Amino acid sequence: MRRHLGRGLLGWRLLVVATLSAILPCCSDRRNIQRGEELFQENCAICHAVSNLDLKKQPPKLDGLFQSKTLPSGAPATDEQVRRTIINGIGTMPAFDQRLSSADVNDLLGYLHELK
Repeated sequence: MRRHLGRGLLGWRLLVVATLSAILPCCSDRRNIQRGEELFQENCAICHAVSNLDLKKQPPKLDGLFQSKTLPSGAPATDEQVRRTIINGIGTMPAFDQRLSSADVNDLLGYLHELK
């Protein structure tokens, strides 16, 4: 009788672990995207979400960035290319390698994928 109960309990534990494993990444992803939105507002929105009349050339809006095959620069619209652009800068866009951690850039990429 005990063996049967033990097996049932083990099965139950495995089910709980599997369920939590399936649920938690979703919650974690949502928090990362929210953090990405905060990072966007703090670091990017001033140029990419509003019209800044002080600039000779307006930075591109980033809505639908990953919907296109290419970025406004003509480079492929891939995570790696956008990551490079954020870290190294391009044209008048400054480099954010000293301001954002790798995790920050990942969160920011997650948020940029959400922009439609």
